[in-house]
Amino acid sequence: MQTIDELVADLVTRYSGDAEHPGDGGPGLIERLDTLGLRTRQPANGGRTPPGSRPPTSLEAVSWSERVKGEAVRLDAELRNSQHEQPWLRALRAIPPGAENADRVPEVRRTVARWHGTVLTVLGLRGPSVHFRHALCLTCGERTVYGRADDDRPRAWCINDACADEETGEPARYEGPRIYLLTENRVS
Repeated sequence: MQTIDELVADLVTRYSGDAEHPGDGGPGLIERLDTLGLRTRQPANGGRTPPGSRPPTSLEAVSWSERVKGEAVRLDAELRNSQHEQPWLRALRAIPPGAENADRVPEVRRTVARWHGTVLTVLGLRGPSVHFRHALCLTCGERTVYGRADDDRPRAWCINDACADEETGEPARYEGPRIYLLTENRVS
């Protein structure tokens, strides 16, 4: 799992990814959304892109770029407890230390990870997540479980912010054999 600093670096500076899903070392993800030529690039290893991963339309990419930038500016101002907003790039870079100072690291990390994952999905670098509408979260009991099967590695997670796993204190995650417990917990 990436830290807030690593997620922000992927969004702003250079997409390096993590150990499980290494990036291509190219420009930051937000720059890719903003630049048409970077959105249409084929994978660095040659080959073909996965089915359904065509480049996003200009409006879709720019819309998500502006949304992430706007949310970053508001989050930074909130973390600093200030009414004054900074430019988006400065605000985004200020989020990791701001989260530590405000003692809100887990919550802010989830927010930045959501932006990071959304941008990867919009760019076609990762497949979309799927809502498991018939499965209840084993921790909070809500129908808020989403999942993805990347490289034959199924995993699921609860998106309910009020969900708190006993071990981590964060919303529940299901990986490996634990994911199959969700199928037994199916609600009609």
